[in-house]
Amino acid sequence: MLIASGANIKVVQARTRHANAKTTLDTYGHLWPETDKSTRQAIAGVIAQRVDSNSAATESPNQA
Repeated sequence: MLIASGANIKVVQARTRHANAKTTLDTYGHLWPETDKSTRQAIAGVIAQRVDSNSAATESPNQA
């Protein structure tokens, strides 16, 4: 229920009284939702911001 509700590994570890997060992940890791898509989107967003920032910084004052 904790994982399905979006609880992170440390919260689940504490509530299940596991000594370390490795035990929690070894036991319940397969229950966490797939995060590949969200991590790809986060990285793409950061890269896009940096590209935009670098483009703006290299424009000459006459082009702005």
